Amino acid sequence: MRTLMFTGNGGAGIALAAAATASSAAASGMRTLLVSIGPSHSLSSLFGVPVGAAPLAIGPNLEAWTIDVLAELSAFWQLINKDAPASSPQRRINGDELPLIPGVDLLIGLARIREHAANGYDLLVIEVGSQEGLLRALAVPDGFRWTVRVMFGLDRGPGRSSASVGRAIVPTTFLPFDWMGQVQDTRVGFEDIRDEMSDSNRTSVRYVLRPDEAALEEARIAVPALHLHGLAVDGLLAGPLLPATGLNGTLAAVAAQQQRVMQEASQLWAPRPLFALPFTASERGSQTLGELGKALYDGQEPAAMYTSQPPIERGDGPNPFVAIDLPGLQREALGLTLSGDELIVRAGPYRRHLLLHDALRGVTNIRATREGSRLIVRPR
Repeated sequence: MRTLMFTGNGGAGIALAAAATASSAAASGMRTLLVSIGPSHSLSSLFGVPVGAAPLAIGPNLEAWTIDVLAELSAFWQLINKDAPASSPQRRINGDELPLIPGVDLLIGLARIREHAANGYDLLVIEVGSQEGLLRALAVPDGFRWTVRVMFGLDRGPGRSSASVGRAIVPTTFLPFDWMGQVQDTRVGFEDIRDEMSDSNRTSVRYVLRPDEAALEEARIAVPALHLHGLAVDGLLAGPLLPATGLNGTLAAVAAQQQRVMQEASQLWAPRPLFALPFTASERGSQTLGELGKALYDGQEPAAMYTSQPPIERGDGPNPFVAIDLPGLQREALGLTLSGDELIVRAGPYRRHLLLHDALRGVTNIRATREGSRLIVRPR
């Protein structure tokens, strides 16, 4: 099963592109599930799908589902506390009282999608809303891992290090034993969700670019930041676009700027395709959106994988390395720090604590080079 995640600068274009892609794929015979976990749920207006319901059939081969992430967060809290003793402090906290930590809601929504992913679908199309929310969600496992390792010395699963216990700020003797197990399981669960959703053999991102200069500058950071967190951007969709001809005055100037942005974006992220999403009235219904999707991809298969190289590669042997594809990232926006068994990579305002694989763990000195869009880190 292929998974396409739609994100971008924000706005209605993300939901429209996702809906058009899903409708077009369904019309070609692929059994498709279209899911919205973005906070605005624009898909509700396109298909009239109520928020929080189970997947509903909205056309041939097409089902839609808008997830109520707040309700899912409450259900998740109840699940992890079901085996806790009645005297545990967390049992006194209701799921509806939990603060909404940025990114956690999106991860829980993605975990919920996994339960339906094996139900015979050929294609899963996920509208996740703006890039900011997705990138914050992708950073949650790293932040949670850092907290439990540094604060409490708890370490299990990916990147396990016995040195964490000796460096802990708060000794585990002060923590309830059952609480420690739940924290460990939650940490590993978050990392498993991210690893599964970023499997480049099955999942890729379609980036919806708002066609203006400010949005292009945002995308220069967001696209490589998505790669840094393991999600490959295999294509871009720019829009909504005004017609290139037949306009006068201010609208003509706007259309000209959009074309300049399109040209720069196509060069910046080549060889990924850049598709044009036209400015149009609100489209409703799977048939109309399917026709839009067919025109959008101009004869290409909407569910195809347009790039095959994974964004992060690791090499073992006598010359170990880690290579990260960071397309479009300017040199001044990149930062590197080596901290224990983690390589901390900064892309503008975003940061990834990347666990080093066994061949590089214990290395105390590194050198980094850029080869095209790839950052390659090796022992010095």
